[in-house]
Amino acid sequence: MPADATQANPRPSSPRRRSEKSRTAIVTATRELLLERGFDGLTIEAVAARAGVGKQTIYRWWPSRPALVADVMLEDADKILASVEHTDDLTADLLGWVRKLAATLTTARGSAMLRTLTVACMEHEDTAVKLRAGFSLPLHDSVRTRLLAEGIDEPTAASAADAIVGGVVYPILSDAQSYSRKRAELTTRLIVASLAR
Repeated sequence: MPADATQANPRPSSPRRRSEKSRTAIVTATRELLLERGFDGLTIEAVAARAGVGKQTIYRWWPSRPALVADVMLEDADKILASVEHTDDLTADLLGWVRKLAATLTTARGSAMLRTLTVACMEHEDTAVKLRAGFSLPLHDSVRTRLLAEGIDEPTAASAADAIVGGVVYPILSDAQSYSRKRAELTTRLIVASLAR
């Protein structure tokens, strides 16, 4: 190979590092702007400006604004999604789980994330499918699986999981500041007590 061939096609210095740095900057900028402006106020232009990248860099990884938001939300969802413990006390297991869920979702970041997830799901079906699979379904399945382990039949376990998860999420969406862990616990106790009957 001629000596000048290697100079004509020099190896890129470290494209993966540069790309990962840009990707991290985009995710961070998106997260910050979602907290500041919400889903409706977030634009690709604003993300690009804050991340210090061009719009085309964002579109290289995400085909649309909802797709970007979904991925960022799902990264944060990992901090919220936790399995219900399996001890010999169903009530204690579920109470421990709803306490953690309510504590997380009533923080400024948690309630903003929940609102963003809700709006994104209502407005964009592709995003909704992704967010349901990565966030809503794992929340529900965690509770349902614990109830099934207690010997509760599938339809009842699914409905009770709807009631427990919905009983925490809905009031937080309505008014996160006034929602308390005690209220989450009371809702859960009422549902578990109804199963015992």
